[in-house]
Amino acid sequence: MSEHQTPAADEAASDIEILLPDEAVTIEGEEILVREFRYLEGLRAIALARPLFAELARILEEGEIDALALDGLIAEHHEAWIQLMAISTGKDESWIEGLRDRDGQTLSMTFWRVNSGFFMRRLVFGGALARAMRQMVAPTTGNPSPSPSSSTPSSVAATDATPESSPGG
Repeated sequence: MSEHQTPAADEAASDIEILLPDEAVTIEGEEILVREFRYLEGLRAIALARPLFAELARILEEGEIDALALDGLIAEHHEAWIQLMAISTGKDESWIEGLRDRDGQTLSMTFWRVNSGFFMRRLVFGGALARAMRQMVAPTTGNPSPSPSSSTPSSVAATDATPESSPGG
């Protein structure tokens, strides 16, 4: 804590870092702000990242994600990854593509650290939604409805007979 900050100010700063974990990184002598996606950016990012989400889900089902698996995932989907980093940093894709390997790795890992919550929240939500949908479609009772009984039986039996005259006629 600095001599001018109060414990409450330190706590507020910590809360902001958790809510918006933006991080500055120096690349090629330039300070780049890597931002967590804001809501609208996140909506665009979801569309770009669909293949990444599917592959991340598969990797996580097999166990924890490690650096090698993440590296392979990024390489396989490098075009989307670069587009996502461009959204997060405000830098042109061509600038990112032209970085030296070391600088590209630094930016990539910073991007992952800052935006991993975005990816994980969607994976967790997507997995929970998928499980709920499977339970609704194929519950253990064999009933495709989420309720124990899909409808109450009708009290009037259906017949093929047609009345000979209409009411009132």
